[in-house]
Amino acid sequence: MVCSSCSNRSGSMRCSRCKIMFYCNRECQAAHWSTHRNHCKKVQMSPQKLQLHFTAGPTVPPITFHEDIPAPFCQRDGPRDLTNQWLGQLVDSLEEKVLARYSGLPCVYCGKQAIRLHTTLTISLYENPPTVWCGGPPLCTKDRNDGCAIQARAEIEKVLQSPNFPPDAEIYQA
Repeated sequence: MVCSSCSNRSGSMRCSRCKIMFYCNRECQAAHWSTHRNHCKKVQMSPQKLQLHFTAGPTVPPITFHEDIPAPFCQRDGPRDLTNQWLGQLVDSLEEKVLARYSGLPCVYCGKQAIRLHTTLTISLYENPPTVWCGGPPLCTKDRNDGCAIQARAEIEKVLQSPNFPPDAEIYQA
């Protein structure tokens, strides 16, 4: 995650109140507090917990996380740029936990050990409860131009074009 204070990519500590901003450490959080304070106090959390369902294929049971979500993110006219950033960082932070639970999972295309999930997010934040499905095959690579990643994107595109796919869902591919 990107630290909201120093822009370092090691921001793993989230603001405990608004859950939107990430920081490297308490020093960065304290340095950014004068800027963040007014915004943080205005953020109301949704009464519903966000449900994040990670799936890594039909033979692996899904893993579900329940997270607090700022209420403005659940509104159709909410701040999409901030929602996308927040959601992306949240999914990235949970992907390691998912891979740890699925340890030893092979890449679905070549059989090597998976090091990431090629996640595509299907987002329904206006539902009750707000829900995100993080589906994607386990892959052996982080390189988007690798053959396994290209195959994964092609298969995901087929699913997204399916007539059974929810028409109101927002889609984001990692």
